[in-house]
Amino acid sequence: MNAYRARPTGVPGYRLIQWIGASGSAAVYAATELSSGRVAAVKIFHRVDLDVLARLERLLQASARIPHPNIVGIRAIGHTADGHLFHSMPLLFGFERTRRDVFGNPRRTAMLVRDLLDGLDHAHRHGMLHGGIKPSNILFDKQGHAHLADFGIARCMCEAGLPRTGATRYLSPEQVHGDPPGPRSDLYSVGMLACELLAGRLPLHGRNSIAPATVDAGQSVPRLPPRACAWQAWLDRAMAEPPERRFHGAREMAVALGAVLARPGYTPRTAGGAQRQRASQWAWPAAILASLIAALAGWAPWSQQPAPATLAARSAAAATTAGNPASTTTAAQSPVSAPPAVAGTASPLAERVQGLVATADTLRASGHLFSPPFHNAASHYLAALAFDPGNRAAMAGIDAILATLRDRLDNTWNAPHGATGIVDMVKLGDELAEHTDPRARREWRRYHNRLARRVGDAVVQAARAHDSPKVAALEPLAKALPAKFPAGSDLAGAQRLASARPAGEDMRDPGGPRLVYVPASGNAPAFAIARVEVTRADYAVFAHATHRPASRCRVAHNPFSRLRHLSWQAPGFAQGDDHPVVCVSWDDAAAYVAWLSKTTSETYRLPSSQQWLRAAQGEPKGNPCKLGNVDDASRRDRLDVDRLPCNDGAAQTAPVGRYAASGVGAYDMYGNVREWLAGGSPGSRLFRGLSWRDGSRQTPLGREGTADSDVGYTNVGFRVVRVLPTQDALLSTAMH
Repeated sequence: MNAYRARPTGVPGYRLIQWIGASGSAAVYAATELSSGRVAAVKIFHRVDLDVLARLERLLQASARIPHPNIVGIRAIGHTADGHLFHSMPLLFGFERTRRDVFGNPRRTAMLVRDLLDGLDHAHRHGMLHGGIKPSNILFDKQGHAHLADFGIARCMCEAGLPRTGATRYLSPEQVHGDPPGPRSDLYSVGMLACELLAGRLPLHGRNSIAPATVDAGQSVPRLPPRACAWQAWLDRAMAEPPERRFHGAREMAVALGAVLARPGYTPRTAGGAQRQRASQWAWPAAILASLIAALAGWAPWSQQPAPATLAARSAAAATTAGNPASTTTAAQSPVSAPPAVAGTASPLAERVQGLVATADTLRASGHLFSPPFHNAASHYLAALAFDPGNRAAMAGIDAILATLRDRLDNTWNAPHGATGIVDMVKLGDELAEHTDPRARREWRRYHNRLARRVGDAVVQAARAHDSPKVAALEPLAKALPAKFPAGSDLAGAQRLASARPAGEDMRDPGGPRLVYVPASGNAPAFAIARVEVTRADYAVFAHATHRPASRCRVAHNPFSRLRHLSWQAPGFAQGDDHPVVCVSWDDAAAYVAWLSKTTSETYRLPSSQQWLRAAQGEPKGNPCKLGNVDDASRRDRLDVDRLPCNDGAAQTAPVGRYAASGVGAYDMYGNVREWLAGGSPGSRLFRGLSWRDGSRQTPLGREGTADSDVGYTNVGFRVVRVLPTQDALLSTAMH
């Protein structure tokens, strides 16, 4: 099963409509509430231990008790049929729907920040901390009002030993250092978000440990561009490293923001004006909100970023841990030591950049490319570029990291099970490449494309080998690159092919015969056919259980044989229990499959002519006496003019499974006995194939005949077909 897009069942009170997205802690679905028909979002947490489950449930209940216009409301809390915790909430728009409109716009940033602070003030006064504010848990209604979601969830999952989901660059310094968050930690996160928006640059995507290294206390907060310079003092206090230097609470922070907006150059915000501005700048038509497609589009950017495990856990070669991706304007939260400033005429800023590059070079030489968090070569090079965009030394250092990363990717790919460690390394390379010169960027992109083709080829090769685990292991990488597949192939098709049963796979129902799987062909569905014909021992069990009398039996083309009283127990020649049963009529064969179906509680039938031919395909070529039991020199009948000149070792029937098998692994499709087929009428029942009586003039697959349904023959037996569910995937639960 594909867990990434698996659809759970048994969500009380809701009907799931469509998968929206997944993170490291939960999956989200669009749903309708059965009682009211309202559209909702249902968040289903991944399985965790009972203690964590209980704590998550308490957090949700506490959040539900503090309703506020800027806090995502919780409508219901419960458990799915398989024990997963879930809660429902309004279906709102994701942060990505508004991000680009807000970037670099101080007025819109102020609206967003005020909403967040109003919600935080209410939550803090009721004893609730968030502890993990980031864009993915900021949602918007159709008027553009911001709503905070997931109070305490990120911290709870982190303390349970699970990796943090989403970007950790918004964490306060005390959280980065492992201390518990307080109300001012949430205020720091809001300040970090405001800083990012005011700078007007997109951050690095993903989450890793290559956030630009922090600078010393006097320079820890980036300088804002001129259009937002009025915010600088407010931001310096919001993002102060010591918590005691920050605002005392969300209300004070909001009041200070009002003072910023009241400065010259800002138009005072009135209630009516604010509402009109929101309506013109944020609102979408009501029809869009009513449209599920539009709602899903609002969530889509988050859904495409399922949080992977940290690179440290996935690849020892990369040796990375979860950390902070950041833009060139984002400060990190951990001070680093830089070499002393070089005496001379260089400015303090130039000396600082030189120090960062020198530290980065040292860390790179010692192998600390991406770890430890915030004190590694990548983070220091990015910090240097934050102060001095285009710095050649910093870009040269990133080029060297990319070269090392390519070597590591090649080595990891060639290692057993190496694909599991590649996803995060590729993301790191993509992010770093955006901060280097065009030549190095093109070189990385060419490598990225080569890797994408390599992954596409590997997925297709694994699918053709029906190696589902390998396809599943490659899936995250194929999506992240994305992979480039050979013409006519894609990931979905490869997944279907890999999960399909390979032709000839051995199958068996409890109490049933051994079967081989015959895949679907065109519009013809898959089925399973018995490996061998029904033996005398098999038929004896049926005859004893049902008290079925023996049918009349004849020798083909011999009218005098009716005088001999032949039967399946005495066909006129010696047979062992492992020989195919003969002298059974079509009616006997039909009764046998009905009894077998009842015995196994599964559906068995006689094969159709088309099924028989599909199972017989792929017979090997060569000496006919090695391929099957046919009419040959072993019969020693002077009147037989059609004998083959070879000797197969059996004058009449032979034990089943002795000769060559067909392409799917069905034995005795060539020789031994002819076999009854489904269909026909009582006076004209079909049989097909060659028998021990058929010689050089008969074709193996084209040979077909008819007979009455109540008469058996010494050279006709039968085999059974197992009817399969429509979807081959369902077969695994029914077969052993």
